[in-house]
Amino acid sequence: MNDMDWAGEVFGAMREARVLLRREPIRHASGSGDVLYCECLATVVDSRGRLLRPAQFIPPLERLQLIRAFDRHVLRQAVTLLRASPDVRLGINLSGQSAAIDIAWEAVLQLIERTPEVARRLVVEITETARLDPAQGRRFAQRLRQAGCRVAIDDFGVGYGVETAIGIRTPDVIKIDASFVVAARYGEAHLARLARLVRLASELAEEVVVEGVEQPEDMAHAQQCGAKWVQGWFVTDAFASAGAEGCQEHGNGGAA
Repeated sequence: MNDMDWAGEVFGAMREARVLLRREPIRHASGSGDVLYCECLATVVDSRGRLLRPAQFIPPLERLQLIRAFDRHVLRQAVTLLRASPDVRLGINLSGQSAAIDIAWEAVLQLIERTPEVARRLVVEITETARLDPAQGRRFAQRLRQAGCRVAIDDFGVGYGVETAIGIRTPDVIKIDASFVVAARYGEAHLARLARLVRLASELAEEVVVEGVEQPEDMAHAQQCGAKWVQGWFVTDAFASAGAEGCQEHGNGGAA
């Protein structure tokens, strides 16, 4: 499939309500059960009923400069979910290309501004896959914060993650790319690198998340490096058995 084919599948899914949001919790590294929020991971069901992963369709949309429409669609879905569930906190991913205010985004931002009870429970994660314009990114983040949202930098340490965090200047949350906790399984040098990233991220943001925690060893490494929050299958399994309650506003560490 070429880029236009991928875009056709995605825009067809947007028209026909085939964009799905799967929730993955960000849990406290202490094991207390506290949840910072649940990230909504967008997947697409194509015209043949097959599930498409973000890694398949996001790059083509970014190359075609069409990712902004998809991101707005996902954000509107998240707002609908938050309105329906007043005790839930959710996060959504935005490409760096989307972090710029235009007429279409202005309408979405005004929607968020009119619903502060929703905005305060929404975390907007800016991903590393596309370069962020620093000035536009700061204005975009400022509007989100003024509305009550929190801003997170995803995939910190790879791609444009560090550059994006510096461009935003004061992100609320930084999420360290999963590759670093995986590498930490293979020696002290890699573990030390993860620890340095956690320290750097802690200087830039109030909350730091280590992504990719898939097994007990990963959890131990995240704790050893001083991470407060973790995300990955190791903690998602516990969430799945507990049900959607894990995204609700309770506990001591949740976003306000």
